[in-house]
Amino acid sequence: MHPQKNTSHKLLKSINQQKVLQLIYTAGSISRVELAQKTGLSQQTVTNIVNRLLEEGVVYEGEHLPLEAGSGRKRIQLYVNSSNFYVIGIELAGKYIRGSICDFRPEVLYSAERRTEKYLNSEHLLQLLGEVIEELLDQSPDVARTRGIGVSVQGLVDSREGVLLRTPGIGFERIPVRAVLEQKYELPVYLENDANLLALNENMNGSLSDSVENITLKFDYGIGGAIVSEKRLISGSTFVAGEFGHVKAFTGKDAHLCLCGGVGCLTTLLSISGLGVTTGYTLDSLARAYHNGDEEVVRMYGAMVDALATTLSNAVTFLNPDRVLLTGRVLTAVRKDILSILTEKVQNNIPLTSRGVKLIHMERMPDETLLAARLVLKHVFEVPLEALGI
Repeated sequence: MHPQKNTSHKLLKSINQQKVLQLIYTAGSISRVELAQKTGLSQQTVTNIVNRLLEEGVVYEGEHLPLEAGSGRKRIQLYVNSSNFYVIGIELAGKYIRGSICDFRPEVLYSAERRTEKYLNSEHLLQLLGEVIEELLDQSPDVARTRGIGVSVQGLVDSREGVLLRTPGIGFERIPVRAVLEQKYELPVYLENDANLLALNENMNGSLSDSVENITLKFDYGIGGAIVSEKRLISGSTFVAGEFGHVKAFTGKDAHLCLCGGVGCLTTLLSISGLGVTTGYTLDSLARAYHNGDEEVVRMYGAMVDALATTLSNAVTFLNPDRVLLTGRVLTAVRKDILSILTEKVQNNIPLTSRGVKLIHMERMPDETLLAARLVLKHVFEVPLEALGI
């Protein structure tokens, strides 16, 4: 056979297997007959693929169910062997690296963590990252069945190349995380910004699953943002789309110098790190001062809420989303009714044509290591149609 034709045949065979595997995983359980119907593949092709997956232990057969009432025919349900395969999820934050090894459900089986006051350099960061991964691999029930490493980063990421562009505590420095880790551990590695990862997860099967155009904003140690249009993440030409933390939102005495070199950035007062550097307050001390009636803090907090409302109003007017998801510890640290306050201010500031937007508050942020694990699963079960130029 001609080498090119042989390669194309192998690629098509791989894609067909991924189609079948993805359907089994997303359906939870499915029969061979249903697989053939949904994929358009022949019964024999489906049977061949399923037999390979059974031999490899990737899927297993479950109970027999009637195909149709009164027919007497049976169908065998197929399941992904989720408890026997594993992925590693990593959360890379400003002062810690935390990881979990999970099965395919995904459920956390073991966790590890390394903390630091500051990353000394990229080598120090990679050293701590390696220590976490190695501890997790040591606890893996079967390293040979570990299918990849996902990394959620509180920083700027080139997800296509797997490069960390801006690191908390280090700044702008291109760290080739994927290349280093894949060479060391011989596992596929996937990186994504934490806000982007949250947005992708919520759009797939969370609070944004019924949304098509949406914005996600996370106000925590830093400020992260993500923009989704027609269910696709908008990254921008240099991966900074959604960097709402550096919107110039404050003026006058509240316009403080930001670490980015600008003045009046949202992050200077509405992130935990920025608030500490700019004012010396923690979230707890800010809340205490506010509720004790400290006039300056009450005034400053009012400016913070107004700046956030203005930023949201401008974003809604410009991008016209149907949902805006808000999360992070900063949001409700001072007032628990912040969502109703912001909703009223935003609705009063945006055009009539944009007032169908709904603000959603996620009170409890999901486990970042689980989100990173799901990033690996997304790639494990995705169908690589781009390989055929589709």
